[in-house]
Amino acid sequence: MPRSRRCTLLSLVALIGVALLSAGTVAACGSSSGASPSPTADRVVAVVNGHPLHDSDVQVVRAEKRFLGTSDSSAPALKEAIDRQLLRREAARLGTSAARETVRKRVTELTTQLGGSAALEAALKRADMSRAQLQQSIEDGLLREAVQAAEFPSIHAGEQAAQAYFRRHRKDVFTQAASVHLGVFPVRVELVAENAIGRLRQGRPFAEVAHQFSIDPESRDQGGDQGWVYLASLPGPLKAAVGSAGHGLLAKPIPALGVWYVVEVLGKRPASVLPFANVRARLVGELTRVKRSKALEAWLANARHDASIERK
Repeated sequence: MPRSRRCTLLSLVALIGVALLSAGTVAACGSSSGASPSPTADRVVAVVNGHPLHDSDVQVVRAEKRFLGTSDSSAPALKEAIDRQLLRREAARLGTSAARETVRKRVTELTTQLGGSAALEAALKRADMSRAQLQQSIEDGLLREAVQAAEFPSIHAGEQAAQAYFRRHRKDVFTQAASVHLGVFPVRVELVAENAIGRLRQGRPFAEVAHQFSIDPESRDQGGDQGWVYLASLPGPLKAAVGSAGHGLLAKPIPALGVWYVVEVLGKRPASVLPFANVRARLVGELTRVKRSKALEAWLANARHDASIERK
């Protein structure tokens, strides 16, 4: 039975940075043509304001696109790589940089989001992306955040904008679905399930009976305790039975998905909306970054127009 997991827009943006919200940039992950080219093979593909742009810079962008499952065609990737070069030079002028510790932290957070080191390595392998390219991708995103904060410190999202966003996304982002805390385990036939319920009524501990009767190794090892799960995630018959039941052991086993479930309702939580006060500060921060990102896009368009760019 699946455990409930919730990943909101805010947590995603907090992990990878607002660079993801702007066209062509992903601050936390990507994909590329495998290991970085050797220095002798890393040809110059453009000169931007007198500074060389190498093929490896373009490959980092293409890598990100493939990781996301979008087109990694070379022309848009080159344009994005030029923008990143402009941002690097602006960051140098402003005296700002991406701290190594922050890059490492983003890698750690990404690893956790994906489910561990093995999952991260598998994702990189599928995308043909090296660790060095991943780190460069993250560094580019952090530099973008730093430049837009330094260039546009006066741009802020106010309380009114935060409240408007909260109202628009109350249901899809800020509502906690109804959930239940269940003790539950499956058995193959109804008669066995009834026998298990009989033992529970005699006072045997739920964990003991689950360990004895469950055909599911996970529920058996956990003593049937599934923790808090969203009511909507349960199979139809189980959802109907649990939704209408009070606390305690259900009198009859519930047939679902070809097995019979023995169920004890340990707790219930109705659907609830997070208070605006609890998310206000984060909302203002994220919306401010979005506004600054849009301003940075306009800055980049002007910088690109005024730049001396010689494509090789």
